[in-house]
Amino acid sequence: MKKFAILLAVVAVIALVSAPAAQAAADGKALYDAKCAMCHGKDGVAKPMAKGSANLNDAKWQEATKVEAIETVITDGKNKMKGYKDKMSGEEIKAVAGYVKTIK
Repeated sequence: MKKFAILLAVVAVIALVSAPAAQAAADGKALYDAKCAMCHGKDGVAKPMAKGSANLNDAKWQEATKVEAIETVITDGKNKMKGYKDKMSGEEIKAVAGYVKTIK
């Protein structure tokens, strides 16, 4: 019985730890779809209004670009893109940057 209680506690802790990560990924996609896809495309392929922007689904770009660099661009902007520091929380920016790293 004691082993079962310990096992149950371990499973509960794992569920609590992994739930925020799964929620952040889901939130990142939802935020990307709402705020980024209009220029960067749902599939990460830049639309004409984002000319000059990298295709976010490009394997070489994905490999060369760290999530922190994506967070910086979302926060401060770059070229034609204005920063989102006044429109999104730091947590939201991290969620979007994390989602961008999953676009294939």
